[in-house]
Amino acid sequence: MKKTELIVAIFWIILGLTISIWSATFPLGSWESIGPALLPMACGLILILLGCIIFVQTKKQKRKPVRPVVSQIPQRVAFTRVALSLGGMFLSAVVFDFLGFVLTLFLLILFLMQAIQPVKWKTAIFYAFVFTLGSYLLFQFLLKTTLPHGFLGF
Repeated sequence: MKKTELIVAIFWIILGLTISIWSATFPLGSWESIGPALLPMACGLILILLGCIIFVQTKKQKRKPVRPVVSQIPQRVAFTRVALSLGGMFLSAVVFDFLGFVLTLFLLILFLMQAIQPVKWKTAIFYAFVFTLGSYLLFQFLLKTTLPHGFLGF
């Protein structure tokens, strides 16, 4: 187990280094005008830091007895929930331009609430409405982005 954790830590460090080196080819900009390299550079440095933390913790850790391996693949009901969630998100990406932002997001949240852990329809509709309204206000008015309107006009 310790060897696997060390390999994972080294993987994250190498990935962080790769992202950081790659992002250095873009301009960083200044404090007034941030360039496109800042976000990938910061993410790469965070990956390096977290990889180093995992590496050090694994090295300091005493050897534990080997536990039986538990399958990480979801079984029956859990697999169905995962498949429905992924299918719903894929379908929402396909119909996004046709239905528009508001209707697609509302239907997606409603579907996910019933597919993952079914709740009463009143509760699901309430949360889907609140989340959709909040997202619409955030993107349309605060961030001033243009959202697809769909065939119904909203």
